[in-house]
Amino acid sequence: MATLLDACAALPSGGPATPFDAHLEDHRDWADGHPAPPPALHRALTFWTRLHGVLSLELAGHFTGMGIDPAQLFAAELDDLAGAPAN
Repeated sequence: MATLLDACAALPSGGPATPFDAHLEDHRDWADGHPAPPPALHRALTFWTRLHGVLSLELAGHFTGMGIDPAQLFAAELDDLAGAPAN
């Protein structure tokens, strides 16, 4: 998680603080002392949960009948999470 926290802390901040950001400030034990600000903690958790979800769904075969390319979905999720403009 430290690598993900480093990456998220290096990204431009996303906008105004949220109530969950404030919650994370008081619940950062999982970050193992990482100095990332709460918005970066929030972004790292969002990265982890969304990508974990896409991978879990792919491994369980849920995309098989949908006719979509899971690799393209994963790439699109990464771009969205990193704030890259959509193509």
